Amino acid sequence: MRWRRRASRDASPESNDEPHAAGGEQPGLPDQPDVVILDELSRVFGETDPEPGQAESPPAPGRSIISIGADDDLPDAVYLDEEVDDASVSAPVFIDDDGSSDAIMPKDATSRGIEPRLRQRRIGVRRAASRKRLWWALLAGVVVIIAVGVLALLGSSWFAVDTVSVTGNVYTDADQLAAVVDDLRGTPVLLVDTTQFEQQLEAIPWVEDARVTTRFPDSASIEIRERTPVASMLGEDTRSRVLDADGRVLAVIDGQPVALVWISGEGTLDLGPGDFAPIGYTSAASLVTKLTPTIRGRVESLIVTPDGSDLVLMLTSPSGPIEVRFGSAIGDNAQIEKLVRLERKLADVGEDPVSVIDVSTSEVTVR
Repeated sequence: MRWRRRASRDASPESNDEPHAAGGEQPGLPDQPDVVILDELSRVFGETDPEPGQAESPPAPGRSIISIGADDDLPDAVYLDEEVDDASVSAPVFIDDDGSSDAIMPKDATSRGIEPRLRQRRIGVRRAASRKRLWWALLAGVVVIIAVGVLALLGSSWFAVDTVSVTGNVYTDADQLAAVVDDLRGTPVLLVDTTQFEQQLEAIPWVEDARVTTRFPDSASIEIRERTPVASMLGEDTRSRVLDADGRVLAVIDGQPVALVWISGEGTLDLGPGDFAPIGYTSAASLVTKLTPTIRGRVESLIVTPDGSDLVLMLTSPSGPIEVRFGSAIGDNAQIEKLVRLERKLADVGEDPVSVIDVSTSEVTVR
């Protein structure tokens, strides 16, 4: 590819160095028609090839022309950018590859609308990308619509809980349990908040832990682990309060349960199911869970202060009741240490008559 930058020349007679007469012939100019035509073309198109040995004439200030030698080659974009970006070029630059009058400005040549094939390719790529995005958007919309429809169907009354099975309940209040089951029944399987129902069940005094599961399409199950009663105490209304190891009141019943260790203390308490006893009663109930079978079979009762500062364990023996003084009843480790001392001392005294055993300190005393 050949690039040549030319400037238009003024071909008027006044441009010659020597004057000549009007209508006369110019010196050195051949008197042939071809020469006259070439001179006329040079004035029209602003470009003539220099004769051998003749220097190119400087570009005229009017405009510049870039000629492209080969018609089948496209302009080199790098050269074109260099020409356009050249700050020294102040005059308009035209591109002409066939000598015709359809030359264009370089700023137009670098625009999108000038190269039809490139423009069509860009338009095609953009349209393809738009169609692809539209296709994915439609696909996503269809998926969302299907998912919403499926969820709406599964969340309808057609798939509501109808059958509820309950296991593990022995002492759990039947009315409170039935209320939870009624709330669960009729709820769509996918909308059952198992955590909420488990919390409702664990609020029942006897329930220590609950697990709720659902099974598609219309069933649910409730598994209950109940608390273990260990002691009982008298209430203000002369009714017994059943306690677990944490001092929680599991139930209020009439009479005194013989299977539980009886805890007595100063005054009486008015506690309802789900309430917690004072720390002294709680510590006494916790002590019951640590008793060995040998001691547990001989326990008659526990006497404790509400603040737990003093606890007395009453045991039975052939010679009469034995008062075991523990001192403070607070602290699991302290309780275990005192029970170990009591176990050893009972083994030492055997069948000897004993009325008092003090295990509150490391120096165990017997009377």
